[in-house]
Amino acid sequence: MGVWVLLGIGVYAVLEWFAASWLAGLIGWSGVVLVVLVLVLVGSVVMRRAGFAAARSLRPVRYEGASVVPGTSREALTQVGRDAADAGSLFVAGFLIALPGLVTSAVGLLLLVPPLRRAARAWFGRSVRRRAEAAGLVYDAIATNVTTVQGDVVRDDAAPTPRGEIISGEIVRDTPDEPQS
Repeated sequence: MGVWVLLGIGVYAVLEWFAASWLAGLIGWSGVVLVVLVLVLVGSVVMRRAGFAAARSLRPVRYEGASVVPGTSREALTQVGRDAADAGSLFVAGFLIALPGLVTSAVGLLLLVPPLRRAARAWFGRSVRRRAEAAGLVYDAIATNVTTVQGDVVRDDAAPTPRGEIISGEIVRDTPDEPQS
């Protein structure tokens, strides 16, 4: 481990100790243990709801028993990405709340506030993009080479209905004979 990581862990432990000692001075150590247990439960509930929200945002729409993927317009892809990122940041907030510690729980509770969560998500996205571009990776937010094919919705479990006689064979291309030397 690097020196900065060890220093960060040490500072975090000292902050947690000071926060717990301060709260214990107000409500006693048994109260601190109770608060931490309640925060672990709240964090678990937030993580569970965020997981369901992420699954909902990535799941295709069901129509008459068939899965239908919405059109891949720029707006639809942006909205799906925004929903998934919001669910991911809610999961991180729940994880921080569920970690036994008052400082991490306070940061997680702050991330439950939507404007703060959006700001943190934007900052994190810019940070990741800068690091990726510094490493030589190219970032393209939306794929531009998407082909949409119009047609009917076909169920996966429906048996195909032949529209005539099926003939098996192989494709042979007629090529002009090359002059032999």
